[in-house]
Amino acid sequence: MAIFLGQKLPIPQEEHIADTINKIEAILQKKKINKFVNASVKEGYTKALEILKSNDVGFDKYHELKTLQSKSIAAIAVDYLKGDCAQEVLCNIPIK
Repeated sequence: MAIFLGQKLPIPQEEHIADTINKIEAILQKKKINKFVNASVKEGYTKALEILKSNDVGFDKYHELKTLQSKSIAAIAVDYLKGDCAQEVLCNIPIK
């Protein structure tokens, strides 16, 4: 992951965003995501899908999310759309 630090990435094209959406949808289909311990990750990824599907680079409704982790995942989704974060970072949030 450190290879992406301090580098400006290209703004993702529609096909890259669609690929990212597919990867997040696959994560949300895993049984482990429904464990209580993963509730924050599930909430964050659910919001990330909304952000990606609407291409909402101006998202600022973090107060709607319950935990710092879910807010962070949403912020990573926004950063990804701006080219400030790699898909690998967004799609590899640990699930317990």
